[in-house]
Amino acid sequence: MTLNSCSSDPLPEAEPVVAKSVVAKPVWFNVPERFSTPNRLGDIETHPFFDLNAYLLKDSNEISYYMVTPVDSEHQYKLDMVSGQRYLRHSYCKQDDVWEEYSGTINRPNFAQGIIPRLMDQSGEPQQIWVFGDKSEFFTSKKELKVQSQRATVIGGVVLQYCDNYPCKANEEWLSRLVLIGINPFDKIYEGVKTLKDLKSKVDWDYVLGFAENGFGRNISGPLSEPAYRVGGEIDKKEVLSFAFENGHLFNFDEINSLRKNCFHLFDYIWKGQKAARKESQKRKKATDQYALDYAKRAKIIRDLKAFQTRTVIDDSTRYELDEDDKKLADLEFEEFWLMLLNKYSGRMKTCFDFVRPANSKQNKERTWFFAYIQNWINLEEQGYFYSCSRRSWLENPYISKGKRKYPKHETKGCSARDLDLGFEQAVTIMSSLSTALRPHYRFVEYDGRPGGSHELIFNWIFDNGKRFTCDARKLEEKESLFPEDVSWRVFDSGKRKSRYDIIR
Repeated sequence: MTLNSCSSDPLPEAEPVVAKSVVAKPVWFNVPERFSTPNRLGDIETHPFFDLNAYLLKDSNEISYYMVTPVDSEHQYKLDMVSGQRYLRHSYCKQDDVWEEYSGTINRPNFAQGIIPRLMDQSGEPQQIWVFGDKSEFFTSKKELKVQSQRATVIGGVVLQYCDNYPCKANEEWLSRLVLIGINPFDKIYEGVKTLKDLKSKVDWDYVLGFAENGFGRNISGPLSEPAYRVGGEIDKKEVLSFAFENGHLFNFDEINSLRKNCFHLFDYIWKGQKAARKESQKRKKATDQYALDYAKRAKIIRDLKAFQTRTVIDDSTRYELDEDDKKLADLEFEEFWLMLLNKYSGRMKTCFDFVRPANSKQNKERTWFFAYIQNWINLEEQGYFYSCSRRSWLENPYISKGKRKYPKHETKGCSARDLDLGFEQAVTIMSSLSTALRPHYRFVEYDGRPGGSHELIFNWIFDNGKRFTCDARKLEEKESLFPEDVSWRVFDSGKRKSRYDIIR
């Protein structure tokens, strides 16, 4: 299940739009109950990215967007693509320019931050737009928990570049993404503003650049504070929207439905497979116990068990169609099933975890937490780690040449259920250590209830690039744990557990 980097669809045309906002209808989460968690009123949630649309008017460069962070907000928010909810990313605070070029103090944004529905940018994230206007002219009502789009006139764009590990000496080490720049078409103050040059006569552009390079965090290591963002250039109004749609990915309606359907099928297959694996493990343990005193039969079982370690190597080039009635599931213990999933479907699992909810957290807690551990394993591999069953530990998997890592991405053989149980348990600890070190990591958010939070139910792993402000570098880590402490992995090893510290053979 791979998303193309570019969209071949034409730019979406719109009916003339005169309203300040358009209410979305809940379609994305109108699915079987096991995949959808209702909101606090018991209604179907609305997904801002999938249930709204871009609605571009070419003649006027007017487009719809969903506002994530308002003008002059005390806090920065991001949109979680799985739950469709905003969550707190930063609480703004006064800071100096990390580049030492802007002489003033940088604090809150003087523009609204939004995303274009259904449009991913070239970095694989929702297309960003920064919209200028007096905050009284934006729609910010929270009545009845409605999700609404707003209108903006696009007048240009900037290239925002990101450095994960400063210094990024070569230009190609700076990752670039396009940010659209727009104005609120209903704000009288911005009448006549057609280009970035016009905008610069209305706003403090030096502050805008200073905020862009400081307002999303910086690299912090001990007492050192180093840049993570810079503005790499500007794009003219005539080219910016074409560039955004041609170099990004625009989801069409059929693709959205296909993505969701295929992910539901994959999640159900994994859930069914792990249940079958538990039954198979119990059956084999019972058989082993029953014939323990019969040497000949006991020897046969041991030979059978050893035999299945040779059947774990999977040909990645073989296309395997998921089948809910696949009888092979009944013959696999968990170690076989998990290695098969990793070697055949890890890419599909990553895509699905990025967009689709695998369980209803209010309906099935067991399924929710099982997939939370599965997702964490996939995320940790994406962060450059490799689990070795022979060592029973996670190892860093650095690049040794362009595009090639030191170890294979997945273990292919020789894993026992006990090895994998330890791997799932340790994965949370490893992710927590990345968080403590302010390195890129994922954090599991149940409910965004922190001061300034959205107070919405998230129940998903949220990516955090580890960039902070000097004034709040440790706030997130001090206020909450990375993963709920009262949740544990339900082991597959049918033998007697030794100790939580039983890590080394």
